[in-house]
Amino acid sequence: MRAVKRRRARWLAASAGIACAALACQSGYYESYRAAHPGWDGAFPEEGAPLEEVLAALHAPARHEGTRLEVEKLEIWRVEADTSTRIEFEALRAGNADLAADADVVVIVQRTCHAERGLETRDTPRVGYYLLPGRRLSGYDHYDFGKACAVTDQFRAARGAAVPLERVATRRIAAAFGRVPVDLPQLYRRGLSFLEAGRVPDAEAALATGEAGFLELEARAKRGEANAEAFQEAGRLRAQLMRALGVESRAKAPTESR
Repeated sequence: MRAVKRRRARWLAASAGIACAALACQSGYYESYRAAHPGWDGAFPEEGAPLEEVLAALHAPARHEGTRLEVEKLEIWRVEADTSTRIEFEALRAGNADLAADADVVVIVQRTCHAERGLETRDTPRVGYYLLPGRRLSGYDHYDFGKACAVTDQFRAARGAAVPLERVATRRIAAAFGRVPVDLPQLYRRGLSFLEAGRVPDAEAALATGEAGFLELEARAKRGEANAEAFQEAGRLRAQLMRALGVESRAKAPTESR
């Protein structure tokens, strides 16, 4: 029995080594950054955070029992005018990357949350981007994972020097991952974020993009075929965005059931 346990232990250790090699031991970046920056609590970086802190946060472990986070793909791009140059993560980590202190950088990451559900594992992948003009965080589309890999999206529309970087990020994601689905509440929140950034045409485009989907959701809700809470949330955010844009609703907004 002891011999079996020893063989199993050796097999697990070998498997861990293979996995670490496959991922370039990227998770160690989080631990090493925290050790070098004891004042950082490991939370998602705030606006103005340096590139290294953003990368460390993306390699943070899952916060909830029964879940595991994995960085499936990580791209770092230096952007100069109309040219984008790929920067290797390991080169950056080793201090060998050709990246000036004031470089404009785009980070694109695909992370997957794995949640254990009995004998099965549920995999939830998401693709996000981070815009860092002058290597400082400005705009982002960040996905966080909660219990059982429940997803929440944090979006901050680009401003000023980050706007061209946003275009680079969306083009790269479309090329590498195809169309990334966005639900109605998420779309309307993005519209509100665009408004906050002073980007009225983009906010109007978000509203227009969601209109057909909202009217379909409204029809399904009337037939009792849609989740009532999801419809109420979409309707609330849509109405908020329409008020902010000064647009009148062409469809009756949902009301709370009594």
